[in-house]
Amino acid sequence: MEIPDEQAQEERIVDGGPEPSYVKVMSGYKTFKHEERFQLDYGSSLPRFDLAYETWGTLNEAKDNAILLHTGLSASSHAASTAENPAKGWWEEFIGPGLALDTNRFFVICTNVLGGCYGSTGPSSPNPDDPKQAPYATNFPILSIFDMIRAQFLLLDHLGISTLHASVGSSMGGMQSIAAAHLFPDRVQRLVSISGCARSAPSGIALRYAQRSVLMSDPNWNHGFYYDQSPPHIGMKLARQIATVTYRSGPEWEQRFGRQRRGISHDTAPENRTPVLCPDFLVETYLDHQGEQFCLKYDANSLIYISKAMDLFDMSDTALADLAEQRMKAHGNDGSLPISPSDVGGEHRRKRQHIWTLANPGAHTYMRGLTRGLSRLKDTPALIVGAQSDILFPVDQQRELAECLRVNGNPLVMYYEIDAPHGHDSFLIDVASVGGALRGFL
Repeated sequence: MEIPDEQAQEERIVDGGPEPSYVKVMSGYKTFKHEERFQLDYGSSLPRFDLAYETWGTLNEAKDNAILLHTGLSASSHAASTAENPAKGWWEEFIGPGLALDTNRFFVICTNVLGGCYGSTGPSSPNPDDPKQAPYATNFPILSIFDMIRAQFLLLDHLGISTLHASVGSSMGGMQSIAAAHLFPDRVQRLVSISGCARSAPSGIALRYAQRSVLMSDPNWNHGFYYDQSPPHIGMKLARQIATVTYRSGPEWEQRFGRQRRGISHDTAPENRTPVLCPDFLVETYLDHQGEQFCLKYDANSLIYISKAMDLFDMSDTALADLAEQRMKAHGNDGSLPISPSDVGGEHRRKRQHIWTLANPGAHTYMRGLTRGLSRLKDTPALIVGAQSDILFPVDQQRELAECLRVNGNPLVMYYEIDAPHGHDSFLIDVASVGGALRGFL
């Protein structure tokens, strides 16, 4: 049977360019069960939690060859295929024998973050404190990036891993990688942050707020209590469309779609066809497809909670001090404060005055505080990678991170800037550039 032209064209929209491989993971992962109360930065706690994780490679006898791989916002633990789950993972071409994360050398661990919906405890999980064990929904507590890291390090303790060869992450995972090296400087030997940042910028906060706003405007969202009824698919679809615009780049879409419109037959040229209000241009059809696929894979409340944790991430010394004060008031000094009094105070002394080289005109308002907040990383070898076409985490943010580490006296900072056209998603797609930098650093 001959495929109609329009269907063939829509298939080309999906297949005509590189796309990350995200799948809805229902099985094939291991589960770490923490049965004690888990205290959170913003004053709340969880009675217990599960953390889904997958591993690749072999942990050596010394248990010092482990790499903790941190995910982006909506990714699962399934970074690469396994015997238990042969489906292609979201970093399939980066993990394996001889690849950037070489499983002949390293034991790679990836978790679904706390707050997620792919096996880890999140808003869709049963609430142990509820008599009917109903899902948490929006009774789930606010999380920080540091909370996610503490949960992961409890998993490492369970696995008997005291030291990581490296903490590696991209996008939100880049934030987590920084947080891990900050919270546990004696346990993280190397830091890799790809298309990440040390401080969520107002532009990123605004973009994520817009996504949450359209999602929460869907009547089916029902203040988060939708698990026994129709989910907010329309809101999720629109939120993902907004997100997709921030994940890719204009130059890529110009090359991939241009201003071409959908055709319906060989005899009907798109430019002569009457315009319609539904998806008409190929780029509109692409966004429609991306939104439709995502709303069937991911939980709306997980998107809300995890994106909020990203917004709250700020490694500036004053922000860390405020967070530490909140945690101290709620839980006391439990040995896991995000900052200690010794970290706040005078600026790190240098033998000579540093000349800032950043182009961002607003950077001077926060760079000194950010430098002080990152002072624990002054001896940690670091690889920072940015993509010039990234509009969600612009390269200014990676340049700032590298600059702050160097100002603190860290001589082991490697900074790479790639010119891939795929925007923020370059960390998922540009295997040669990102994988090459990662392999060389590790």
